[in-house]
Amino acid sequence: MKKMIVVCSSLIVLLFAGSFSYLQISPPLVAIPSAYETGKKVLLIEVGNKNPFGKIKIQDVLVNNYDPPSKVKVQVSNHTKGFIISDHFNSDESRKYTFKDLKSVKLEPNTDPKEQLKKMNDGTITDDDLIYAITIGHQNRIENVLVKYQYLGVSFEKVVKTNEI
Repeated sequence: MKKMIVVCSSLIVLLFAGSFSYLQISPPLVAIPSAYETGKKVLLIEVGNKNPFGKIKIQDVLVNNYDPPSKVKVQVSNHTKGFIISDHFNSDESRKYTFKDLKSVKLEPNTDPKEQLKKMNDGTITDDDLIYAITIGHQNRIENVLVKYQYLGVSFEKVVKTNEI
């Protein structure tokens, strides 16, 4: 009986250690810089969750030398509507889009922008397939962005370089 408890306990520990190691090697957040306004003071980063289960909760976004940006929101949309590149969240044009506070959005599973592009090219995308983008406004040119997030209770950080656009 004791042998069975030791074996089961060992398997559980190995399962958790393996899962944690996998998440460190292959973090779930996909973040792709996709557009900016002239001068890179307003930046749009498409984000998504590449894993098939669990939601991602974005905790914080910092720019350049780990400074908080002047403005930051998450756009939640679909492929028909798309995104707007603007940090004027209350303008007439921006009101047609959905901007949410950073901490109020959880990225649903299977929302990797690259995979959704494949679905769109295959003609299998629907308006129910959500897309997400972090919209950042800052008083200076944005060179890099640090996204802090949680997945299954584990904290992660992802650096996004704006020279990739």
